[in-house]
Amino acid sequence: MNRMISLDSPINNNPVNNSPTNNDLPKDGCAGFTLVEVLVSIMIFAILILVLFSSFKAFIISSENLMDEVRYSETIRNIVRRINMDLESLYVLQAPRYKKPEFNSDPDPYRLTGWEAAIGQNVFSSLEFTSIAHAMLGLEQRPGIARMSYYVRENENNTYDLYRADSLWPFPEEVESCSDPILCREISGFEILYMDFNGDEYKYWDSDAKEFGYTFPKSIHVKIVLGSGEKQQIFETSIGLVSGRTSLE
Repeated sequence: MNRMISLDSPINNNPVNNSPTNNDLPKDGCAGFTLVEVLVSIMIFAILILVLFSSFKAFIISSENLMDEVRYSETIRNIVRRINMDLESLYVLQAPRYKKPEFNSDPDPYRLTGWEAAIGQNVFSSLEFTSIAHAMLGLEQRPGIARMSYYVRENENNTYDLYRADSLWPFPEEVESCSDPILCREISGFEILYMDFNGDEYKYWDSDAKEFGYTFPKSIHVKIVLGSGEKQQIFETSIGLVSGRTSLE
């Protein structure tokens, strides 16, 4: 017997269910990272940390260098102010107490002298004079007229330091002393120019010399140089001398 199949019978049109079963999913319900992904992430993180650390280190070094320059600049400004104070308080022995030096006579103890000298591989200025702006430090706690000197010495590192000597009467025979304080370390230049009343400039001076009429300069120009090349810093000041002496020539 032939069996007939009705064409009107319903046909199952449901799509095949390809979604994973519960047995196919991880137990925690999410997929994990592969080893390569983890290693790449660690490498990227390490590069970021390195870049951040380098930038931070450069910032710290730059900040420290800037602070050092600010402190050094302030130190030089204090030195310039000190030189101004000393020279503005210059002590000058006036005539008739002052007499032109004769042959073999003692030099004026209150004279002003300035000169240049080769120190190491460079040439530096030195300045010696008397002033009432004595710095009362250490054992010298009394006021008075002091012989002062600004000069440069080479140190053990083959760099140069600026010193200041300050001695009350009776003045020592040697102006420079191993106990003199260092005003500034590692300078690269210390230059002094002396201007007379005619406007002429000199790199040296002697108020006890006929060449200068036994008188003092009208003004003194001081230049202090730090560093070299692009990092060079120059500090300059001009001091008009309030005290002076009429030319005896």
